Amino acid sequence: MKKRRAQVALYLIFALVAIFILVLLTIDTFLAVRIKTKLEDRGDAAALAAARRQAWLINEIGRLNIAHIEAALDNDQEKCAQIEAEQRRLALIEPVYALRDADEAARKNGAQPRKEFSDILENHVRVVRSLYSSGSGEMDIYQESYPGAWVDYASAILDVVGGGISAGADNIEFHNAPHNHLLLNKLFYNAIAGEDWCWFLFECEGFLNNYDSYLDWGGVPKKEEMALENSEIFSLHLKAWQGAFTEVFTPKEIAELINRYLDKDKKRVAGFLEGQSLLDSPLQTWFFFDMPYWSQWFDGRRLVEGGSYREFPIVGKIKDQYNVRGCAAIVRVIDEAESFATDSTSTHSWCAAAKPFGSLWDFYGEIGPVTCLKGLVVPCMQDVRLVPVDSVGGENLTTAEWDWVVHVRDHIPRYLEKGPHSIGNCWYCSQLRRWDLRTFRERGKRWLKYHAGECLRPVGGGSYHGGTSHAH
Repeated sequence: MKKRRAQVALYLIFALVAIFILVLLTIDTFLAVRIKTKLEDRGDAAALAAARRQAWLINEIGRLNIAHIEAALDNDQEKCAQIEAEQRRLALIEPVYALRDADEAARKNGAQPRKEFSDILENHVRVVRSLYSSGSGEMDIYQESYPGAWVDYASAILDVVGGGISAGADNIEFHNAPHNHLLLNKLFYNAIAGEDWCWFLFECEGFLNNYDSYLDWGGVPKKEEMALENSEIFSLHLKAWQGAFTEVFTPKEIAELINRYLDKDKKRVAGFLEGQSLLDSPLQTWFFFDMPYWSQWFDGRRLVEGGSYREFPIVGKIKDQYNVRGCAAIVRVIDEAESFATDSTSTHSWCAAAKPFGSLWDFYGEIGPVTCLKGLVVPCMQDVRLVPVDSVGGENLTTAEWDWVVHVRDHIPRYLEKGPHSIGNCWYCSQLRRWDLRTFRERGKRWLKYHAGECLRPVGGGSYHGGTSHAH
């Protein structure tokens, strides 16, 4: 009898331990779900806040374009110069403060400052001061948008960073960043880690077959065209164009703009018609949408990216007036969850994207996209909406992830110069070392030789942003 009681007691102990572990796992799951829900709220609120600032700035720069037309009609050269200076300041400096708006929105939802977000920007301020501001001649690569622009720009970033940042900008577009290269594609590293040979089949089969060593990479190109009047943080993608307004718009179109946006003044209109206004001056600067960025967004089920296409899942048809790539704000938030079952901490992140939307009446009295007035910026933005992260993601190097920024800026140049054994110990470096193993590449080639027919090209997905591939 005593032996049976001991066995029952032992079974009860095992059952209690199992129940206890199950309870801990349940608690862990609950906490993880709760953190992810909170992260979604923080990220969504932050992205919307930043996009609202972008929408306001575009409308304000558009309002100043209209004021510029009025000042040009009045031949007020001083006012025209003041308007241009203010537009340049708004385009370069104010989007930085969209990051502060995002941070405040995230904090209201419980987010805490993240050191890695601040580190990225503090490090970049040193680049701005040492590289952007170093030149003095007209041929300087990083010409200032206005006198003292880079000093103001660095100060604005430090002003935002000063109180800490809880929401990182995930679409920073560094002017001095490398550009358009396989080593800058996070999906390349993910494919190595997961031995996703189908990805190599669709994206770079030739390179997989012909690669021999790190010397085959060549250099990483830099961006050739940089609109330096735009902020790198939440860029508005506008263009400051210098020239006569009458070179772009016909007299009939100018008259329509005057009638639509200005009080009708017969004297001013007569002056314009007689060619006696600054609208004919080739020294005036006007702000337009930078059309490569403000071109068509979707073509059926395909996402348009810089003249190329990739499949993207979307339900329904986007109205023509809203089918514009434009600008957007992508925000990353991060938090940790403690595990009671394993006595460890796991990190969770969420990326959210939002963009401004608007429409205009074109010169023919029809509703059209915000670019329908030949790209001239006028007050046009009416709403901001959450959008899929993948649909406005831009290049893979534009991220708030500290490890990735360090890899792109420090490790890749060293790898290209000295090879895989000269780089650091980050996760991306370990994938590069694996890639350079001939046995690894041969295994992929053998797999594709017998299984390539099983590969199906994915539609969307595969985002490097974390949280979700398509967010909303």
